[in-house]
Amino acid sequence: MVMATKKTAPTVAAALPDRIRASALEDIRNFGILGLRVTRVAKRANCSVTQIYRHFDDRDGLLADVLALIFEEIATKNIEASLAALSSMASITVPDIVGILPLPSKVADREESLLRSQILAVATVNKVLRDRLAEIAQTVWPRWVEACDIVDRRLAPGESFDRRVVFVVLMNSNLFYNSLLDDNAITDDEYRRFMIDAFRMRPHTN
Repeated sequence: MVMATKKTAPTVAAALPDRIRASALEDIRNFGILGLRVTRVAKRANCSVTQIYRHFDDRDGLLADVLALIFEEIATKNIEASLAALSSMASITVPDIVGILPLPSKVADREESLLRSQILAVATVNKVLRDRLAEIAQTVWPRWVEACDIVDRRLAPGESFDRRVVFVVLMNSNLFYNSLLDDNAITDDEYRRFMIDAFRMRPHTN
Protein backbone atom coordinates (compact mmCIF):
# COMPACT_ATOMS: atom_id res chain seq x y z
CA MET A 1 0.00 0.00 0.00
CA VAL A 2 1.37 3.38 -1.02
CA MET A 3 0.39 5.99 1.54
CA ALA A 4 2.48 8.84 0.19
CA THR A 5 1.31 10.91 -2.79
CA LYS A 6 -2.36 11.65 -3.25
CA LYS A 7 -4.33 9.40 -5.56
CA THR A 8 -4.85 11.24 -8.82
CA ALA A 9 -6.01 9.73 -12.10
CA PRO A 10 -3.73 10.73 -14.99
CA THR A 11 -5.41 12.96 -17.56
CA VAL A 12 -4.57 13.40 -21.22
CA ALA A 13 -4.11 17.13 -20.63
CA ALA A 14 -1.31 16.60 -18.12
CA ALA A 15 2.30 16.56 -19.30
CA LEU A 16 3.26 13.06 -20.43
CA PRO A 17 5.99 12.43 -17.80
CA ASP A 18 3.55 13.44 -15.06
CA ARG A 19 0.84 11.18 -16.52
CA ILE A 20 3.31 8.30 -16.56
CA ARG A 21 4.34 8.96 -12.94
CA ALA A 22 0.71 9.14 -11.80
CA SER A 23 -0.07 5.91 -13.64
CA ALA A 24 2.97 4.16 -12.17
CA LEU A 25 1.98 5.26 -8.66
CA GLU A 26 -1.48 3.84 -9.24
CA ASP A 27 0.02 0.56 -10.45
CA ILE A 28 2.26 0.32 -7.38
CA ARG A 29 -0.70 1.17 -5.15
CA ASN A 30 -2.74 -1.64 -6.67
CA PHE A 31 -0.11 -4.32 -7.28
CA GLY A 32 2.90 -3.41 -5.12
CA ILE A 33 6.42 -2.44 -6.10
CA LEU A 34 7.29 -5.84 -7.58
CA GLY A 35 3.98 -5.93 -9.44
CA LEU A 36 4.61 -2.81 -11.51
CA ARG A 37 3.89 -3.54 -15.19
CA VAL A 38 4.98 -1.03 -17.80
CA THR A 39 2.23 -2.11 -20.20
CA ARG A 40 -0.45 -1.25 -17.64
CA VAL A 41 1.26 2.04 -16.88
CA ALA A 42 1.29 2.91 -20.58
CA LYS A 43 -2.38 2.03 -21.05
CA ARG A 44 -3.47 4.09 -18.05
CA ALA A 45 -1.30 7.05 -19.11
CA ASN A 46 -2.64 6.84 -22.67
CA CYS A 47 0.78 6.40 -24.22
CA SER A 48 3.04 3.68 -25.60
CA VAL A 49 5.72 1.69 -23.79
CA THR A 50 8.22 3.27 -26.17
CA GLN A 51 7.21 6.73 -24.96
CA ILE A 52 7.73 5.66 -21.35
CA TYR A 53 11.23 4.43 -22.14
CA ARG A 54 11.95 7.65 -24.01
CA HIS A 55 11.37 9.60 -20.79
CA PHE A 56 12.59 7.09 -18.17
CA ASP A 57 15.04 4.86 -20.14
CA ASP A 58 13.63 1.55 -18.87
CA ARG A 59 11.48 -0.06 -16.17
CA ASP A 60 14.18 0.46 -13.55
CA GLY A 61 14.40 4.13 -14.48
CA LEU A 62 10.65 4.56 -14.08
CA LEU A 63 10.70 2.68 -10.79
CA ALA A 64 13.60 4.79 -9.51
CA ASP A 65 11.80 8.03 -10.38
CA VAL A 66 8.50 7.07 -8.75
CA LEU A 67 9.93 5.39 -5.64
CA ALA A 68 12.21 8.37 -5.03
CA LEU A 69 9.16 10.64 -5.06
CA ILE A 70 7.41 8.42 -2.49
CA PHE A 71 10.52 8.20 -0.31
CA GLU A 72 11.05 11.97 -0.43
CA GLU A 73 7.44 12.63 0.55
CA ILE A 74 7.71 10.27 3.54
CA ALA A 75 11.05 11.72 4.66
CA THR A 76 9.86 15.31 4.31
CA LYS A 77 6.56 14.64 6.08
CA ASN A 78 8.27 13.01 9.04
CA ILE A 79 10.88 15.69 9.65
CA GLU A 80 8.46 18.58 9.13
CA ALA A 81 5.97 17.03 11.55
CA SER A 82 8.73 16.52 14.13
CA LEU A 83 10.01 20.08 13.75
CA ALA A 84 6.50 21.49 14.07
CA ALA A 85 5.82 19.47 17.23
CA LEU A 86 9.14 20.37 18.88
CA SER A 87 8.86 24.04 17.93
CA SER A 88 5.48 24.23 19.65
CA MET A 89 6.97 23.17 23.01
CA ALA A 90 8.45 25.78 25.34
CA SER A 91 10.05 23.11 27.52
CA ILE A 92 10.82 19.62 26.18
CA THR A 93 11.00 16.40 28.18
CA VAL A 94 12.07 12.96 27.00
CA PRO A 95 8.44 11.70 27.21
CA ASP A 96 7.51 14.63 24.94
CA ILE A 97 10.04 13.40 22.38
CA VAL A 98 8.85 9.81 22.63
CA GLY A 99 5.28 11.08 22.21
CA ILE A 100 5.93 12.20 18.63
CA LEU A 101 7.55 8.92 17.53
CA PRO A 102 5.80 6.38 15.29
CA LEU A 103 4.13 3.61 17.30
CA PRO A 104 4.19 -0.14 16.60
CA SER A 105 0.43 -0.40 17.15
CA LYS A 106 -0.47 2.17 14.48
CA VAL A 107 -1.27 0.52 11.16
CA ALA A 108 -0.31 3.61 9.16
CA ASP A 109 3.07 3.82 10.88
CA ARG A 110 3.76 0.12 10.27
CA GLU A 111 2.77 0.33 6.61
CA GLU A 112 4.90 3.43 6.06
CA SER A 113 7.88 1.72 7.68
CA LEU A 114 7.37 -1.35 5.50
CA LEU A 115 7.11 0.77 2.36
CA ARG A 116 10.29 2.64 3.27
CA SER A 117 12.10 -0.67 3.82
CA GLN A 118 10.86 -1.99 0.46
CA ILE A 119 12.13 1.10 -1.33
CA LEU A 120 15.53 0.76 0.36
CA ALA A 121 15.60 -2.90 -0.69
CA VAL A 122 14.97 -1.98 -4.33
CA ALA A 123 17.74 0.62 -4.11
CA THR A 124 20.28 -2.10 -3.35
CA VAL A 125 19.91 -3.33 -6.94
CA ASN A 126 18.87 -0.08 -8.65
CA LYS A 127 21.76 2.38 -8.78
CA VAL A 128 19.66 5.24 -10.14
CA LEU A 129 17.30 4.91 -7.17
CA ARG A 130 20.18 4.57 -4.73
CA ASP A 131 21.77 7.80 -5.98
CA ARG A 132 18.45 9.62 -5.75
CA LEU A 133 17.79 8.35 -2.22
CA ALA A 134 21.28 9.45 -1.19
CA GLU A 135 20.46 12.99 -2.38
CA ILE A 136 17.21 12.97 -0.41
CA ALA A 137 18.80 11.55 2.75
CA GLN A 138 21.59 14.12 2.71
CA THR A 139 19.11 16.94 2.09
CA VAL A 140 16.94 15.89 5.05
CA TRP A 141 19.91 15.32 7.39
CA PRO A 142 20.43 19.01 8.38
CA ARG A 143 16.74 19.22 9.29
CA TRP A 144 17.19 16.41 11.83
CA VAL A 145 20.23 18.21 13.22
CA GLU A 146 17.99 21.28 13.54
CA ALA A 147 15.41 19.20 15.44
CA CYS A 148 18.08 17.98 17.86
CA ASP A 149 19.28 21.56 18.35
CA ILE A 150 15.74 22.63 19.30
CA VAL A 151 15.63 19.86 21.91
CA ASP A 152 19.01 20.87 23.33
CA ARG A 153 17.93 24.51 23.66
CA ARG A 154 14.55 23.76 25.24
CA LEU A 155 15.35 20.69 27.33
CA ALA A 156 13.54 20.76 30.64
CA PRO A 157 15.65 21.05 33.81
CA GLY A 158 16.80 17.67 35.06
CA GLU A 159 16.34 15.97 31.69
CA SER A 160 19.13 14.58 29.52
CA PHE A 161 19.06 14.07 25.76
CA ASP A 162 21.46 11.93 23.73
CA ARG A 163 21.05 12.83 20.06
CA ARG A 164 22.81 9.59 19.13
CA VAL A 165 19.46 7.89 19.71
CA VAL A 166 18.09 9.90 16.79
CA PHE A 167 20.96 9.27 14.43
CA VAL A 168 21.91 5.70 15.38
CA VAL A 169 18.63 4.08 16.41
CA LEU A 170 15.83 6.00 14.72
CA MET A 171 17.52 6.94 11.45
CA ASN A 172 20.44 4.62 10.83
CA SER A 173 19.48 1.26 12.32
CA ASN A 174 19.05 0.24 8.67
CA LEU A 175 22.69 -0.14 7.62
CA PHE A 176 21.91 0.43 3.95
CA TYR A 177 20.23 3.75 4.73
CA ASN A 178 23.28 4.70 6.76
CA SER A 179 25.41 4.12 3.65
CA LEU A 180 23.39 6.75 1.78
CA LEU A 181 24.61 9.52 4.11
CA ASP A 182 28.27 9.51 3.04
CA ASP A 183 30.17 11.89 5.39
CA ASN A 184 27.18 12.06 7.76
CA ALA A 185 26.95 8.27 8.16
CA ILE A 186 27.51 6.74 11.59
CA THR A 187 30.99 5.23 11.74
CA ASP A 188 31.73 1.80 13.18
CA ASP A 189 33.44 3.40 16.20
CA GLU A 190 30.46 5.70 16.84
CA TYR A 191 28.10 2.74 16.57
CA ARG A 192 30.16 0.62 18.96
CA ARG A 193 30.41 3.41 21.55
CA PHE A 194 26.68 4.03 21.42
CA MET A 195 25.80 0.35 21.76
CA ILE A 196 28.14 0.01 24.75
CA ASP A 197 26.42 2.96 26.43
CA ALA A 198 22.97 1.60 25.48
CA PHE A 199 23.66 -1.83 26.97
CA ARG A 200 24.81 -0.18 30.18
CA MET A 201 21.61 1.84 30.56
CA ARG A 202 19.44 1.00 33.56
CA PRO A 203 15.97 -0.27 32.57
CA HIS A 204 12.98 1.99 33.19
CA THR A 205 11.07 0.64 36.20
CA ASN A 206 7.72 2.45 35.89
